[in-house]
Amino acid sequence: MPQELITISPALVRGIGVKVVVLISGMLGAGCTSIALELGRRMELKVVNTESIVREIVAEKKLSFMELAAMVRDGEVDLEGVIRSIALDYVKEGGVVIEGRTALMMLDRPATLKVFLYADEGVRARRVAERRGISLDEAREEVERSDEDRRSLVMRLYRREWMDPSLYDLMLNTTRLSLEEAIGAVEAVYRDRSGV
Repeated sequence: MPQELITISPALVRGIGVKVVVLISGMLGAGCTSIALELGRRMELKVVNTESIVREIVAEKKLSFMELAAMVRDGEVDLEGVIRSIALDYVKEGGVVIEGRTALMMLDRPATLKVFLYADEGVRARRVAERRGISLDEAREEVERSDEDRRSLVMRLYRREWMDPSLYDLMLNTTRLSLEEAIGAVEAVYRDRSGV
């Protein structure tokens, strides 16, 4: 598919006067971060995830990560509640791609597009091992732990299975897709849904 057919112009997004909110969630190693960052770059949207929100909290409160972790451990701070509150502010403001676990926290909010990315476990473990420089066995454990964490988060917040297709506008298997193909698929659905 020619590039110009799948790229969304930032001017076009601004021109339609909508508060763009794209939620990209899914399985660890399925490409959520890479796709969100590239989509944000192309559409000139801010990209927000749990890590960026935690960095924002640490900077604003002038804390170290260790101090914040201790406060969470001691029950002084409800980190999930704070992250959800900050993410809600971004959703209200618009012009944002919310990625990863934080996107799962926003499934009950209106969004321009809600995407869930998944891939075969072996492929995800290999991607995580390469990205983090860890063994394949360690990566498999991280993938399994992350899947359980995200599954239980969605169950706790919404009483739904995290892979319930009715929660998303697009569920995309990235096992055999290149980054460019996956981004193109997300952009095509965005175009279709937004009428751009």
